Amino acid sequence: MSVKRVFLAIPLHDFPELEDHYAGVREALSGEPVKWVEPSNLHLTLHFFGDLEEDAITRAHRLLEQFLSPLSPFSLTFRDLGVFPSVKRPRVLWFGVENSPHLNELAEKVEEVLVEGDFALPDKPFSPHLTLGRFKGLREVQDLEDLLRRYRGRDVGTVRVDAVLLLESILRREGPEYRMLYRYGLKG
Repeated sequence: MSVKRVFLAIPLHDFPELEDHYAGVREALSGEPVKWVEPSNLHLTLHFFGDLEEDAITRAHRLLEQFLSPLSPFSLTFRDLGVFPSVKRPRVLWFGVENSPHLNELAEKVEEVLVEGDFALPDKPFSPHLTLGRFKGLREVQDLEDLLRRYRGRDVGTVRVDAVLLLESILRREGPEYRMLYRYGLKG
């Protein structure tokens, strides 16, 4: 039986305002060793399932269809630029997400699917963010600190969320390739 590396996400690659800020951050850090997320792969991960066999994917699909279709489309605002774990030793560069009751409701529905389908629950609480890139080192801490300061409290884009995707991640040397397995329209 074949196994696929699967995750659930909100696609974010067709929003010009967000993409413009992303391009500006890339340009500002062009001298840093960062592995950037391809613009066509920008997304907000709701849950990483990991390696699933076909029957588990089918089970997840049926539950996601049932639990997500009653939800309504909503807007999501991205704000701030940050890093995990710290500015002195950054590994992940991200845009933050403004608190959203609708996103919280979506996250709760995803957790219900995980419980109902007997899938593993995440180790950490849901912390929504848009990963822009991964640091392979850092040459200029001051430049990064300045950039983070410039983005503190700054809106970088509002997007309309009307669908969630179940994606397969195929790891390749040049970067991951994402293939849509299922699309769940928010129709409530």
